[in-house]
Amino acid sequence: MGLRIAFLRPRLGIGGAERLMVDAAHELIAKGHDVSFHVPARGNEKEFEDIPAAMPFHRDGAWIPEQIGGRLRRPCAIARTMAAARRLVSMRPGYDVVVCDVVPHVLPWLKRRTSARLLYFGHCPDAQLPGTRRLLDRWESKGLGAAHAVVVNSRFTANAFRHAFPELASMPIEVLHPGVGAPKDMRHDSVSGDAGRAAAQACRALVADDAIVLLSLGRFDPRKNLPLAIHAVAALRTRMAPNAFARVRLVFAGRLDDRLAEARETRAALEREAREWNLAHQVVFVDSLSAADRAAWFERALVVLYTAEAEHLGIVPLEAMAAGRPVIAVNRGDPLETVVVGRTGLLCEPTPGAFAAAIARFITEPDLARRMGADGRAHVDERFSRERFGDQLDAFVRQLAAGPPAATAVTSKMRSAGVPRNTGQTSSE
Repeated sequence: MGLRIAFLRPRLGIGGAERLMVDAAHELIAKGHDVSFHVPARGNEKEFEDIPAAMPFHRDGAWIPEQIGGRLRRPCAIARTMAAARRLVSMRPGYDVVVCDVVPHVLPWLKRRTSARLLYFGHCPDAQLPGTRRLLDRWESKGLGAAHAVVVNSRFTANAFRHAFPELASMPIEVLHPGVGAPKDMRHDSVSGDAGRAAAQACRALVADDAIVLLSLGRFDPRKNLPLAIHAVAALRTRMAPNAFARVRLVFAGRLDDRLAEARETRAALEREAREWNLAHQVVFVDSLSAADRAAWFERALVVLYTAEAEHLGIVPLEAMAAGRPVIAVNRGDPLETVVVGRTGLLCEPTPGAFAAAIARFITEPDLARRMGADGRAHVDERFSRERFGDQLDAFVRQLAAGPPAATAVTSKMRSAGVPRNTGQTSSE
């Protein structure tokens, strides 16, 4: 028998955390649960196109701004989530489980007003973000303590939470890695019809058929260390013959949330960097992508560059491997748990020289890219599929709804399905 499950968060945009919550909703619905979203949103913001159409979506609190004068984002997020929570507790019949992420601050209030079991899904502790305040950090700590269970997206994130909140050291934190679509679903040949043809044509309009495409996928976010990709291409110039280097195209296929000043500034800064390095004609920007666009760009890419340092949720490397493309990523953070060095990609120091050397290997050894691409697809299918993620999440919420001690009841099942630790090797070049 399915449960009544509510998702509670302050907004629904186009980032990795939002992607994970939408995927979680899909999987729980597929398991027979009755799922609703309580998210303050006006309905005209950029959201993922595959939000379940039949899922109830309550948008209470959308009148509260996301920021005031470019500041106070965290207090505004708390206020928006509290407004959504007020509607949530008034629903009849009530919910069995509430899945909250981003804003644990509302959980103590929610716990006093609902019999639902509270699951907090952590992506990154706010206390580690720049500009945080001690009062809000203490509030966040109390919120985490009110949750009946805490799940995070990686071992790296679990350690970050324990470091940020040592007073919660005794709280069990379970790791549930995100999953991505079945490998065939990430490939261009799975996108048929007008959308697929239009996406392929859009790619050809931006890069020539013989171009060597290096793909950087994700949001235009200053924390993603995106200039490293431009600097790596500049360093690549000395490692290739001029005529071969002229075919290189670095494609930033990013999610541009133009409501955020930092996103617009990051995009503009990358354009300046490209001009300063005399690479303006070799750096291509694609601001917003449909599912067909993403598949088409994965199809065109030789390799996917992932430049973020200390990333908590590395969904892009998983998507790249699912699409059969090798990954070059920084040798720290979440990629240590997802990329198998020498088999599905290379991990490097976050320097232009190290990234350039890794790129050069794939350009000069085409068989290497093909082999790692095939191995990456098999790796994701085995360890990081959406189905696997859904099975683990379903087991967790069912045990949680059954009552304490829910977390320890499913620990062994989740850990038995976990990903072996990376050896920590990096590219030797």
